[in-house]
Amino acid sequence: MVRIIINADDFGKSPRRNQAINDSFTQGLICSAGLIVTGKYLPEAIELAKAGKYMDKLHLHFNLSANLLQEGSEDAPLTEAMRKDPFFCKDQKFLKYHGLPKEFSCIRKWRLVYDELVAQYKKFNEVTEGKADYKHVDFHLWYNLTWSVAVALNLFTRKYKIESVRYWGLHQMNKRRFKIYRFLSWNHLVKSIPATNIDYFLSKRDSFKQYNVVELYCHPNYKDGVFLDDSPSYFKHERQPMMKQIQMLKELGGIEFLSWEDSFKKR
Repeated sequence: MVRIIINADDFGKSPRRNQAINDSFTQGLICSAGLIVTGKYLPEAIELAKAGKYMDKLHLHFNLSANLLQEGSEDAPLTEAMRKDPFFCKDQKFLKYHGLPKEFSCIRKWRLVYDELVAQYKKFNEVTEGKADYKHVDFHLWYNLTWSVAVALNLFTRKYKIESVRYWGLHQMNKRRFKIYRFLSWNHLVKSIPATNIDYFLSKRDSFKQYNVVELYCHPNYKDGVFLDDSPSYFKHERQPMMKQIQMLKELGGIEFLSWEDSFKKR
């Protein structure tokens, strides 16, 4: 039995993304969504969550970069020190991509990152008014993987008693650099959630049997009137409509669909 959580990324990034995620909840396609608190479309996302009564299905999606999937994204750090740091920002806005650093010396920026994580967590608590999921946090898989984040994440999860974190993908787990990253960020009190997109899971399901819980992340969007998941794909084939992807998952057998709350109960 493979237990999966279908989670939508980037709630709060743009009006189009917000509406698509809202529709995904309405249609029962997703179990939860990661809320980004660093952009100007956060208030709109909160209003949709209140109206749709799924605030308890939201968790914090930490963000330390502009989003490559969303044109016009103008996310900015919440802390002044990070806004002035050229490794993460330009003109006080997050860079589109800083990725894995070339120099290990950036680990000295851990305090800068830690303060930003704390600020985003507190902002999340504020806007969700105590009604959301505060036990789990997500990261952008590629854009936030830095040595300084690894150290800051370890300290943050201990301080705020976070129970699970998604910050690594199954296609990354055997890469040497990422093994070091995981070692630095490791906290034995936190469950590290492996993740991949729906497309990859459907194609490689047998490789997931060793995991108790897997997060399938998606980025709901509309393209030419069709409801799609526009997550980057590792395969060169035509993307199936999201409704069809979910139906294909349900037809596989040997799968249990979970919410984050359910996953904690099954630990």
